[in-house]
Amino acid sequence: MSSQCALMITWRLTEADIRLFVTLIRFDEVYVVHFKCNKKLLREYPNLFNYTKDIYQIPGMSSTVNMQHIKQHYYGSHPFGIIPRGRDIDYSCPHDREKFSA
Repeated sequence: MSSQCALMITWRLTEADIRLFVTLIRFDEVYVVHFKCNKKLLREYPNLFNYTKDIYQIPGMSSTVNMQHIKQHYYGSHPFGIIPRGRDIDYSCPHDREKFSA
């Protein structure tokens, strides 16, 4: 993802942004372990991580994320049902996306 665009295509939130957000918000907590997508964590991609934090901080967006429920769904459906604690990732911490404001 380019460091020179605020949202994927335009200045406003799009369906594509929301669909990507749903994947990105789960990445470090679920996909890295469950699907073995462990080359890098989302936090190791500064532009993607800041993009995710930017969308998470849109009013009303954080209330749609229930990480405990997400982890119970993915890991609970596995035959062993072991749900890892994981990390407490603070998506409400500051991001550097304001540099793209017009």
